[in-house]
Amino acid sequence: MTIRCMGCLQGSPGFWPTFTCRVGTRGGTSTQPYTKEEEEKMAAILQERKEKEEAKKKALQEEQATKLKKMEEEMAREKERLKKEEEEKLKEMEEEEEDETPLQRRRGQHGGSKDEEMEKRISEWVANSSLGEDEEVTMYIPKDEQEAAMKKWEEEEDVLKRQAMEDETRMVWKLAMMREKKRRVEAASEAVKELEEVQKLTLRLTPQVDLQQKVDIIAQSIQRLARVQEQQYEFSRSQDIAVRSMRMGFRDFARELVGAVGAEVNHRLEKTERFCVGAIEGVKVAAPKEGEPRPRREPVKVKFPDSYTGKREENFDNWEANVKTYVHLQQVSPDQQVLIAIHALRDQAASFARSLVRAANCNDDAVTYSSFTSLAEFMKLLRERFADVARSVKASDKL
Repeated sequence: MTIRCMGCLQGSPGFWPTFTCRVGTRGGTSTQPYTKEEEEKMAAILQERKEKEEAKKKALQEEQATKLKKMEEEMAREKERLKKEEEEKLKEMEEEEEDETPLQRRRGQHGGSKDEEMEKRISEWVANSSLGEDEEVTMYIPKDEQEAAMKKWEEEEDVLKRQAMEDETRMVWKLAMMREKKRRVEAASEAVKELEEVQKLTLRLTPQVDLQQKVDIIAQSIQRLARVQEQQYEFSRSQDIAVRSMRMGFRDFARELVGAVGAEVNHRLEKTERFCVGAIEGVKVAAPKEGEPRPRREPVKVKFPDSYTGKREENFDNWEANVKTYVHLQQVSPDQQVLIAIHALRDQAASFARSLVRAANCNDDAVTYSSFTSLAEFMKLLRERFADVARSVKASDKL
């Protein structure tokens, strides 16, 4: 009897190290030392190992799939957060516009120097309009650099030279601000390109089968989104600075403008009302009492009072002088001067004025009549109708 031993290859994947023995007999037959149960046991062990490896591989695939899903969710949350931030910023800007306090009208003091005061206010408004631009420049320049420049300006004793140095430095700052704005606009354009690349990567992600390639593509997308977010934050910050400086520069300008215009309008309305009320109450036609004979062929005598003292007398010259003084001091436009004089008349004088309006084919429209009739011409017609010529001659003799 001969014994032949054959050793199987050790370290082969999926197999235990085994040693096979075959026993040869004189009759030429061979037998194996393993029984059927042992072979089944070995097959079960091999099957179990194979199942373990498949389970391990499946667990690894599930882990990668979980990572992939988590990264996709993170990308979705990042996009949602960026969108929400933009909506919040827009909402805050709208709320700031709604919460702005209404502009308060302030009454101004009018005197002989009101033209000088108005010119001074206009100069202040122009200065305020450029204030926003200067503040925007200082927001882009470091504080240390600003302090150093101001210190250098203060050391210069020559006023003209100091002003020239200040203007030159501010021009340099403005140039730096414009360059920074250009850089941020270019960064915004680059961010748009990055977003387009992210969209392309997302399209490439769908047909991919290998999980590792998907993970790499998602990682690239997240990096690009992070860069886009940073660039978007810088650009939005620069826009906020510009908007804030514009508001700071023009809010006071608008408030002062509306306040001054409102005060001027109120002042003119009060003066007009005061003059018209005094003139209307004072201008009375000397109508005859009941029972008295109505004067005929005599000049119509009308009392024209002084609008400021209230004293009434039959003096057309004084009333005419008051009207002309009023329209001059109040700077009434020529097309409205006759309208002011018409509103100061009552009774027969008002009837005569209305007859003049109708005679000019204006259909009782005093505004239209005033637009093409000069005050001197209107006063001439009133003088011919109501002035006491004899009294005027007597008054001129006393001069």
